[in-house]
Order: sequence, then C-alpha cells, then structure tokens
Amino acid sequence: MAQKYRPFRANVDQDGWAIGMNIGATDLWGDVGTNSFVDHYTNSGYTSKLCFMGGMFGRYTFHPSFAIRFHVNYGVFYATDKWNEDGVKGKSLIEGNDYVQRYLRAQTARTSIAEGAALFEFYPRRFNVTGKAYRRGQPFIAAGLAVFHFTPYSTVADGNTFVKTYDLSLEGQGFGSGYPKKASRVQPAVPLCIGYRWDIGSRLNLGIEYMYRMTFTDQLDGVSGKYISQFEFEQNLSPADAQTAMAIADKTKYYNHALSNTPGTFRGNPDNNDSYSSLAITFAFKVPSRDRIWWTTKKFGSK
Repeated sequence: MAQKYRPFRANVDQDGWAIGMNIGATDLWGDVGTNSFVDHYTNSGYTSKLCFMGGMFGRYTFHPSFAIRFHVNYGVFYATDKWNEDGVKGKSLIEGNDYVQRYLRAQTARTSIAEGAALFEFYPRRFNVTGKAYRRGQPFIAAGLAVFHFTPYSTVADGNTFVKTYDLSLEGQGFGSGYPKKASRVQPAVPLCIGYRWDIGSRLNLGIEYMYRMTFTDQLDGVSGKYISQFEFEQNLSPADAQTAMAIADKTKYYNHALSNTPGTFRGNPDNNDSYSSLAITFAFKVPSRDRIWWTTKKFGSK
C-alpha cells in the first residue's frame, strides 16, 4: 500500500535539506522613477541600467508540498526620473502632468541592500499524490519575514557620480522638532514570492521566481517628503555637506532654469512606503542524507 502512495523519488522532495544559490535582476519601487508598473518596464531607458541581486539559501522540506527556506542576499537597486522621458516627448516642460513633474524633478536613486529572510513555501500540486504531483516542474508560492540593511545613494547636480545620502538628510531627517525622523537603515520587510521549480534527477533542481518585498519605510530612494531651504541645510550640516545636499535635494534648476522648487513643497509622497523586488534564477542541491520517505509512518506503516 505504501508503494501505491509513493511518488517517483527523483521527482518529489524527500524530507531534509537542500542548499542553493540565486541571482537575478532587481527593481526599486519608490518615489523616484515612473508612476505606473507598465511604464517602469516599457520605458526606453530601463534596460540600460539593469542591476542585480544574488545570494545563498537553505531549504528544509518536511512534506512534498511544504518547505521552509532561509536565505541571505545582497543586491543593488536603481531608479531614475529620466524613465519618464518617453511620456514627456511632445509636451511643454511647464505642463503639470505627472510625466513632466517627475522628469523635471530629475532625481536618480541607487540603493544597496543586504537582506536575510525566512519564507514558508507551498507547492499546491503536490498536496495530494495524484497525477500532477509526479511532474518534475512545479509552481509554488511563498511568504515570510525579512530584515534588511540599506545604503541610499544619489547623483550630485546634473553629474553622474553617486554619493551616499543618508547622512545628508535631504529632507531634514533628524534635524529636530518639526522635521521628519531619520529612519534606521536596518528595517523589516515582508517578502512575497511566486515561482516555478524543476527537479533534475534526485539531487538537483532549477527554478525561476519573482519576489516582492513590502517594507515599512519611505526612504529607500532618498525621496519622501518636502523640499527644505539651503539655510536649513547650512544650520544643521557642515558647509561642504550643506552644498552637496542642496545640489542633490533640488535638481530641477539644473534642467530647467525657469523653474524652482519652494521649500515646503513636496519632493515625493510620504504616504506610500518604498518596496523592492527581484526576478531570479535559483539552483539547489539536495543533501544526500535525505533518506526519509515523505508520508507519516502512523498512516502508512514504517519504511
């Protein structure tokens, strides 16, 4: 009877550990960049600045449908208001639509992120051992908790050199009463994942997955709240840092000298938290000590 319920071992994970690695392209979802998902991926400049994330993971399977994964990753994430250029073509730069406003803001953000996470994986077609459970390819979903450390960067004025912005407090973060609080660079996140995985024999598998991380901060890209004045920078930073901060915080004047941003007006939307995602290829090795069959001995008898 046990053999009747036992899937082909090469195609179904046995209880135990697998170790693996992943690498893939990244996306930063914040105030900088395009307003829509479609524009983000279809604008003509998107592929010129691809960034990547990679790492390692361990996965423990305790039933063909259920596993727990622990991973550590490091990656770079990028966004720029120049991605709105396609929407600006044919329009006056003094028009107030979203494409023009974002394009003239001219912000560019780059953020490096190191993360650790624990996720619960579910393979729905292997919950019952029938038909599709035997297939090598299996879809899955996953969710969990993560902790990440981020370092934000931006370019100075209309140049291409990136500098760290966290200590520059571009919107007055940490300047005192009446100013935004400075967010910790160590933050929690909720990763959500969907993917597909192929078993290659009894020891290896290959997969592809899209993982989206919801965060609880709006400061990943350095744009969140309001413009502040040069005087406020000079009162709270060193002279050199104040000049650098001003050249990063308000870049509109470098692209259209007829326009300026009044202190107190918004640079971004403080009501929406930032997020980040990756589209990755995974490769895993199933540890040979995995010698337990997946069903419980209580139901089907001993091995």
